[in-house]
Amino acid sequence: MGHRLADSSSLYLRSHADNPVDWFPWGAEAFAEARRRDVPAFVSIGYAACHWCHVMARESFEDAALAAALNERFVAIKVDREEHPDVDDTYMAATQAMTGQGGWPMSVFTLPDGRVFHAGTYFPPRRIGQVPSFAEVLDAVHSAWTQRREEVETSAEQIAASLGAQRRQQAGLATTVHTRQDDDAASSASTGDAAVAPLMAAAEVQELVTQALALLTEQEDTVHGGFGSAPKFPPSPLLGFLLEEAAWDRASPAARLALRTLESLSRSALFDQVEGGFARYATDLAWALPHFEKMLYDNAQLLGHSARLSVHPAADAEQRERAARQARMSIDWLTRRMLLEDSGLLASSLDADTVDETGHHAEGATYLFADTELHQVALAAGLNETEAEQLLALNRGVPADEHGATTGAPLHVTPETPRTLHFDAPLTEAQATLWDRALPELRRRRAERHQPARDEKVVAAWNAQAISSLAVAASLWTDEALLDDAQALAQRLWQTHVTLDDDGAARVHRISYAGRRGDELGGLSDHAHLAVACFQLSSAGAETGPQTDPQTDPQTGPQDGAVGTAQDAGDWRDRGAAVLRMMLKTFVREQDGELQLLESADDDGLLAAAQHGPLFATPLDGPEPSSVAALAQALQMAEALELLSAEDLRPEQILQHVKLAAAKAPTVIGASLLVARRSARKSPAFRFLGGTAQDLAEVRRAGALYGVPVEPVEAKLVEPGAALRLSVCLNAVGSMVCLPPVDSLQEALEGLR
Repeated sequence: MGHRLADSSSLYLRSHADNPVDWFPWGAEAFAEARRRDVPAFVSIGYAACHWCHVMARESFEDAALAAALNERFVAIKVDREEHPDVDDTYMAATQAMTGQGGWPMSVFTLPDGRVFHAGTYFPPRRIGQVPSFAEVLDAVHSAWTQRREEVETSAEQIAASLGAQRRQQAGLATTVHTRQDDDAASSASTGDAAVAPLMAAAEVQELVTQALALLTEQEDTVHGGFGSAPKFPPSPLLGFLLEEAAWDRASPAARLALRTLESLSRSALFDQVEGGFARYATDLAWALPHFEKMLYDNAQLLGHSARLSVHPAADAEQRERAARQARMSIDWLTRRMLLEDSGLLASSLDADTVDETGHHAEGATYLFADTELHQVALAAGLNETEAEQLLALNRGVPADEHGATTGAPLHVTPETPRTLHFDAPLTEAQATLWDRALPELRRRRAERHQPARDEKVVAAWNAQAISSLAVAASLWTDEALLDDAQALAQRLWQTHVTLDDDGAARVHRISYAGRRGDELGGLSDHAHLAVACFQLSSAGAETGPQTDPQTDPQTGPQDGAVGTAQDAGDWRDRGAAVLRMMLKTFVREQDGELQLLESADDDGLLAAAQHGPLFATPLDGPEPSSVAALAQALQMAEALELLSAEDLRPEQILQHVKLAAAKAPTVIGASLLVARRSARKSPAFRFLGGTAQDLAEVRRAGALYGVPVEPVEAKLVEPGAALRLSVCLNAVGSMVCLPPVDSLQEALEGLR
């Protein structure tokens, strides 16, 4: 029945190929079939690592009677949200607007043109309280379609119109009105007219930051760390802003917020205390019981944050040491568990569930340890009885009982109860030593267990975020081997995911499998994160070297139109500029004097109908930085590296939402606050004019910590025994001046405070 999905490159779609449901993949063919049969479409959206997606599949999509009803009355469409984030984004907005909540699996019913008229998430096989069963939902939707068609179509039109208006309004919050007057001002600024003021002056940004930090202080969970209630997600985009703010000002509230949050995460069950890497979120306030899927986008960001904390001036020596250990563990986990041999790129996720040889699913079973087994581990690792008892006392984890963890119900823990690995406080040096002695045996035993499935889909945006963090870590630690690893990953991503237009603009394809890219153009976030990664590599001192020709590469096979050699796009700085050119011509447009940012270049018309127009880019962060913030960061780094022309878009022009949200919702604009702060410092860059290799390493470390890119450095400027000569160039509109050289890194930084 699932023949259309059997050969899909998507692991998630293939996992549904044996369902009795007659699934279609997302596309025009499915909706054409709905029009031909004059039935609604049922759009089911999820991803491979999603626990509740697996549950609904087993309960409903593998049920013959439910599948028969679904096939008879609907055209069923299965969507991998990671392949089609624009589809997911569109229908998630509808689901949240109609139900007040969202999540996966997402269950959406649409007209044959894609406009939604009913939506929900997980539906159980039998009614639970006020939550209807999936069969009841199918009956109700079918009844409405056959008996109240006009009402359904009117509702779909109203929903689409409302969503379109809401999205346009939200997107409009980010941008200024772009007029010819703005162009004239930019042109004047390019000639050195310092009278032209930036759109957000430093004093205004300082006030916004102060407001944001005040509200964040009120919203912080001072007991368990982080922000908000359960379920709790790591505030990854916000942490980047807090760490950078705290680096500039150790007395800032940002220092306390960043350090307490990161330390809470690092000692919790959210962090894999055996292998490294973070789970996606916790079901409880204390971070003691995660949903166990591990996503690359979370780990790509948190790796960079841990690396920054490992050298952070606001952290003490023990905090820095713990952060370095955690970052190194996560890098090791990425290399061992996520790096794909066939492509040299990073997989997208590890599943929440572990499946045994009988086909039984158990969420988190790979990661849990009972006290009896921990005791055996300790003795096998050479610990004595006293040390073994000390090791057991460290763990304050809980059973995989979500109801108990979230409601406070008794957990009924015995020595034989498998539990998460969770510490109530950061480990002391002695405790960490004890734990590290047991780690080899813990890892050996875990390796003997059934392992969670890995989704080997490669997502450009997520790999690019990992590259950025690895490049930053390499600069912070002066680790040339790590920089080589970051560059090798970037080379493979560029080879596999990038093609060049005739004008040299770099097109980024979102997805690849086994070294073969998908046809679909990536979205704004894919392009923006790759541009940032290229700029980070350039700042770290990476140099593009010879690369194999994808036309004949034995691993990737033929790639029509692929970039063949490094000369096609120059060094990493030039490559970032090539990606930026693609963004500016594809995802940025002006209509009736209004600047508009598009999330995707969708051209099949289905999403346009569903949202009454194009999918505008959102300025609000989720688990990842918003695509608007990612574009703003790419623009700001390009500005700092002197890559923008007078008529180009400037980062301040798409950060207007910071003014509105700083004092109201700072948790969702962390990535934008980061860029606004850098822009207010006039987009500085370090210009290395001479010094030793150690001097250059210290400048690059400071650049990574403080968010100040380092311009490309000529080899002849680095000499043993040479005195440091360092200038700071200010490259924002109205600035465009290089300050007099100084002989101290600290003096250069003081000039920017």
